[in-house]
Amino acid sequence: MPEALYSAPTGMKQWYRFVLYYLWIAPHVLLAIVPVVMFVRRKYRDYPVFFAYALFETLGFLIRFPVYIFGQGPRGLYRMVFLITAAGTTALRFGVIHEIFNSVFHAYPRLAGVGTISMRLITGILVVCGILLVLYSSTPVSDNLLSGIMLLDRSVAVIQAGMLLFLFLFSRMFGLSWRSFTFGIALGFGIFATTSLAYWAIRLTDLTEQGKDLLDLVPTGSYHISVVVWLVYLLAEEKPRDVSIHSIPELDQWSGELERSQ
Repeated sequence: MPEALYSAPTGMKQWYRFVLYYLWIAPHVLLAIVPVVMFVRRKYRDYPVFFAYALFETLGFLIRFPVYIFGQGPRGLYRMVFLITAAGTTALRFGVIHEIFNSVFHAYPRLAGVGTISMRLITGILVVCGILLVLYSSTPVSDNLLSGIMLLDRSVAVIQAGMLLFLFLFSRMFGLSWRSFTFGIALGFGIFATTSLAYWAIRLTDLTEQGKDLLDLVPTGSYHISVVVWLVYLLAEEKPRDVSIHSIPELDQWSGELERSQ
């Protein structure tokens, strides 16, 4: 979830208020276009999880924003809505990782099966860690839930940042064009993930209040870039994937061994 759970700075300057709300509203307006274009171009059949993510995140914004403006503020109703939508968004981001993984390894079904099992194991471990954090923390329940969800969210960010690096290094080997929508989805999430990780790292340093306010604009700004990347890749002509030109004998052999071991 791109926006942070914090109150707007008291007495903030007009330009800051404008930038704050622009970086919150604009990406979601653009994101609302993504599922429409995907539906028209029948892309939702190939990327159903990402399609669901775009719809869910857009709907979540349509609920969160008016609650934030007219509701009880970040410590009240908005906090509850934020927790619910953040949990759904985090789960869907896990699903998008799996979807991209399957797209990359579609020519190696057994390796894709091993990846599926690994992703489920990682997901289970992270969920257990989040639950334990909620159960054994001495802070209020709502704070525990927020901490657990943020733990899962940062874990997803680490995986997505690593996935982007992997695709940059090995996309040609797997015959995955940088012009493919699969790569575009990973690139968008990778930009947001790496920026979010840097944001949380810098947030732990000794910053002034003004510095923290400016830093809070970074996640929404990077998410704006990510949504633009998705739209550009979605509207651009996609280059067909050709695995035969960039075949990997070792992966063919591993996939064959897994096939025989079943």
